[in-house]
Amino acid sequence: MLFLLVVLMAIPARAQLPGTKLDDGLAGAEGHAAIFVRMSDQVFPKGGDYERFCAKQRDDVDRLELRGQIVEQLRLKSKRSYAGLRDRLDELVSAGEIKSIQRYWIVNGFACEATAKACQTLAEMPGVGFVYRQRFTSQHQTARQAAAFDGTPLVAMYGKWMSDRKDLKRKPVDPVGMKTPWNIKAVGVDRAWAKHGVTGRGVVVAVLDDGMMAVPTLTPSLWHNPKETLNGKDDDGNGYVDDVFGYNFASNHPYCVTPVGHRHGTLCAGIITAQPTPGEDPLATGIAPNAKVMPLVGNGKLLAYEYALENGADVLSMSYTFEPAAMGQYRGLFRTAHEHLSAAGVVSVGGAGNYATRRPVGLEIGSPKDIPCVIAAAGIRDNGEVPPFSSRGPVSWSGIRYFDAYDRKHPQLSKPDVTACNGGFPMWTREEVWVGRRAGKLKETVYKDDAGYLLATGPQGNSFAGPHAAGVAALMLEANSKLPVWQLKRIMEATCKDMGEAGRDTTHGAGMLQADKAVEAVIRERNK
Repeated sequence: MLFLLVVLMAIPARAQLPGTKLDDGLAGAEGHAAIFVRMSDQVFPKGGDYERFCAKQRDDVDRLELRGQIVEQLRLKSKRSYAGLRDRLDELVSAGEIKSIQRYWIVNGFACEATAKACQTLAEMPGVGFVYRQRFTSQHQTARQAAAFDGTPLVAMYGKWMSDRKDLKRKPVDPVGMKTPWNIKAVGVDRAWAKHGVTGRGVVVAVLDDGMMAVPTLTPSLWHNPKETLNGKDDDGNGYVDDVFGYNFASNHPYCVTPVGHRHGTLCAGIITAQPTPGEDPLATGIAPNAKVMPLVGNGKLLAYEYALENGADVLSMSYTFEPAAMGQYRGLFRTAHEHLSAAGVVSVGGAGNYATRRPVGLEIGSPKDIPCVIAAAGIRDNGEVPPFSSRGPVSWSGIRYFDAYDRKHPQLSKPDVTACNGGFPMWTREEVWVGRRAGKLKETVYKDDAGYLLATGPQGNSFAGPHAAGVAALMLEANSKLPVWQLKRIMEATCKDMGEAGRDTTHGAGMLQADKAVEAVIRERNK
């Protein structure tokens, strides 16, 4: 049963006055405020446009063909809008009113720093839809990010990986019949391997997190940019030097895989695509061990969204969440970005959050997991119980510009979307990264390799439920690479095992992921 709260929920943002194009506080901002100027001309300008677009597509529409069409539209709209403002923007830059402009196309607009006077001027320009105050993360390059990064210690390691890819032909991993932990069984992954032979071949999963450690069972799965060489140059002309395996958008350098350090991203990437442990009695822990992982750093960075899309990512796994009340109108910018990503064939997924005991009902699931087209995963422990921290729905878009009117008529408040496993199973990590307040959180070491990387239980949180959905999405896309995102989401939810009260609810969503049933349904769709 779909459960929607009828009682009043906390309103995440105050509705702007009619005609107002400035976010709260910008009219009286002191100095230069970090802003994002959203143009009116978007592929999906307002709430409901994405849903109408999906509804009018053919049942056999090709996800990858749509990608080319949508990206072309996005780029063209951005180019036209910026050309119309360029002369006036140059004047504002010369006058010192704005600085650090960063253009975007995943949402037609640009980020910059601007004075209160400039904010008002920008809001009055033709074609400008709204001027947001940036929150939580900078969308333009700061002086710190522009500083040079010495990657010399990593060049040899990166070079070896590139040589391996050139000189060795790796055989696909076959995990059928191997030992598996309880979470792999709980979401039906072992059955999907055995029944349908899907292991993520040909699918690229971008993991937008804090990076990844050089775990030997993970590095063979690294995505490789075929147009880039490790030579200190931007070989492919995309604006990023040496982005051979991904990019760090938080610090503006290409080294997002290092020997030690990236605790969180390694845990998540391992769930998605780790290869089995070596030896005579292997343990298979990665859901899609033959998928490729594209490690990206920079939570909420729209440049990372653009990079993932233009470099062929099929799935975007995200573990970050921004508090809805503090996001204010800025939530709308991310919803527009994710609707564009979805139409262009990128499945966005992530954990529903760990805020059930810290936020009011209606605000537990933050952005971007509160966006209807993003798959938000709640989680259960190995004892089958939902931990107290697991964020529950519903969510509300009341008062959010561009989406308020549509969602009041067509409520889309049901979150989370699915349930997976959020703790009690082995994940790849390294002891050195569990220090300070995290010391002692590792429980049992299941396997340890010669390099010091280990499979251990202990970490828990819905950050680890999200990668299960990302891995299952990879299996589904191997079965049918043409499958549009909205159909994949529908099938994934329709094949879940119901949990809690009958039907969909705001604790478990549609229920427990069942990879075998989802893949089977995808194959039926493909063969129609």
